[in-house]
Amino acid sequence: MVDWDPPSRDYEFLFNEVFDAVGSIEGLGFDDFDWDFLSMLMEGWGTHVKEVWLPINEIGDRKGLRFEDGKISMPEEFKDAYKRGVEEGWFATSSKPEHGGMGAPTLFQAVTWAEFGTSTCMSLSVLPALTTGVYEVLAEHGVSELVDYYAGNLATGEWAGTMCLTEPHAGTDLGIISTRADPNEDGTYRISGTKIFITYGEHDMTDNIVHLVLAKVPGGPEGTKGISLFLVPKYLPKQWGDGSLSEITHDLSDSVNGVSCSGSEEKMGLHASPTCVMNFDESVGWLVGPLHEGMPLMFEMMNRERLATGMMGLGLGEIAYQNALNWSKDRRQGRDLKGARSPNEAADNILVHPDVRRMLLESKVNNEGCRALAAWTGILLDQMRSDDPDVSEPAEGLVAMFTPIVKAHFTDLGCETASTCMQVMGGAGYCSEYGVEQFYRDVRISKIWEGTNGIQALDLAGRKVTQGFGRNLRYLMWPLTDFIEENRDDEEMAEFNRPLHQGARGLQQITLLMVGEGMADPHFLAAGATDYCRYFGNVLLAYMWARIAKICLKRKGEPFYDAKLASARFFFNRIFPETLGLAAKIQSGPGPMMEYPEAMF
Repeated sequence: MVDWDPPSRDYEFLFNEVFDAVGSIEGLGFDDFDWDFLSMLMEGWGTHVKEVWLPINEIGDRKGLRFEDGKISMPEEFKDAYKRGVEEGWFATSSKPEHGGMGAPTLFQAVTWAEFGTSTCMSLSVLPALTTGVYEVLAEHGVSELVDYYAGNLATGEWAGTMCLTEPHAGTDLGIISTRADPNEDGTYRISGTKIFITYGEHDMTDNIVHLVLAKVPGGPEGTKGISLFLVPKYLPKQWGDGSLSEITHDLSDSVNGVSCSGSEEKMGLHASPTCVMNFDESVGWLVGPLHEGMPLMFEMMNRERLATGMMGLGLGEIAYQNALNWSKDRRQGRDLKGARSPNEAADNILVHPDVRRMLLESKVNNEGCRALAAWTGILLDQMRSDDPDVSEPAEGLVAMFTPIVKAHFTDLGCETASTCMQVMGGAGYCSEYGVEQFYRDVRISKIWEGTNGIQALDLAGRKVTQGFGRNLRYLMWPLTDFIEENRDDEEMAEFNRPLHQGARGLQQITLLMVGEGMADPHFLAAGATDYCRYFGNVLLAYMWARIAKICLKRKGEPFYDAKLASARFFFNRIFPETLGLAAKIQSGPGPMMEYPEAMF
């Protein structure tokens, strides 16, 4: 009953007309990459997930996984789908050619790949997404022996990867983790401790699972400054014995490396995605990166996964919208208040009702605005690698600032969209047969994963905006201000440019208020952070919609562009005004919540 079509036309528009994706990454080592290649990847991946992943999504939700005697067995349909993805190279698009990858720009895997995969089967998509993150950290920071032995199998998805941070007593506050790493004479370490909420920590989809584990070496500094990062495989090489990985085969030992799973969580959604309690009992591990520098390295992976989590919000919001829209076209209830639209039918379809249109348009327009911001962010991820500081430094600053916004705003909207689309479908939306209730259950974790959205908001307001005396914000405000000035006298652009100008000025003023008041009273910044993050997200989407409108005004009369113009008008008239209320809430300060007597809760 579930339908989905890849929004490839949207990406074609974004990558070719709103942003010059191919031109933007010239000189970054992607000489063989052009629009034809990107288009081929999008078409092939969209076809693959529609044919292979979409049919197993409901199966995974219904069957779930089986945990028995420390082992997790996945549905056979998942194993078959994953194997096919490995064989066809779909998990290695952005990996380096020397490791078996295609060497494609990050923008494809981080954006288009992520949305299509999440829309069709979020439970499966998280495994290759995590593995890619492990591969990237290892390829960038691992010693040559580690890279030579592990990178190839991780790049292709033959082996899977996880990141192990959270402990029963240490979630957001990782400085108090207790997992130990005791050094061995051969240069390896013995890792001991327990990690919880480890996605795909145990499963039977691959021959080996490679864990990146945060742990502390005895005698190191206190808190997060004493944390190091270790690569800990489930299975060691069969012939390994002296700590060296050079010149040995990839044959694996029959016994696990002191790594065991003692449970898999029963969850609201993602029933076919294992969430494990992992125990490390003197497991052999190798240091990745410098000693006591584990947090910066793990944050590299976490920030990539935060962007991936944001795409989960968009992906499930998109498939929820598509199914609610299809339902609305077929569902007939009542008549248009201005007169029957389909007099030969017993009733009009529910698209004639203003409130149904409100719900669908909120879903559609937020999805499309987020997709535009995601496309820009994907291009910036590649530009970060440039040797030219005039390219790489602004890209790094913008990605740092966009990461908490993409994670928090996209997932907030994704949850709202899935809920709204259930509402559009009424009782049918609440029934499993139609799929949308699963999308709601699955997407709900996205607001919690990789640091809750409240933490993302604090990161944005308390760190990312103020870094380098506001350098990151300036990298945004310069092109945004230039755009506003360029279109100040364009009457056709006035309906988009004026509210964008007001929003940009408001963002500057609210930011100054947050920083100024927050220095005197940290509760002020913390109390307004979530509203500030949403305000900021809306301004970024307004910038995207204004840029889209400018292009579409030149092509009026063509249905695709007319639809985009109508969507831009809906955004500025029906969504963007919420910034006024957000500003009022921020300005109210922490008093209404912090002065509330604890005994009265």
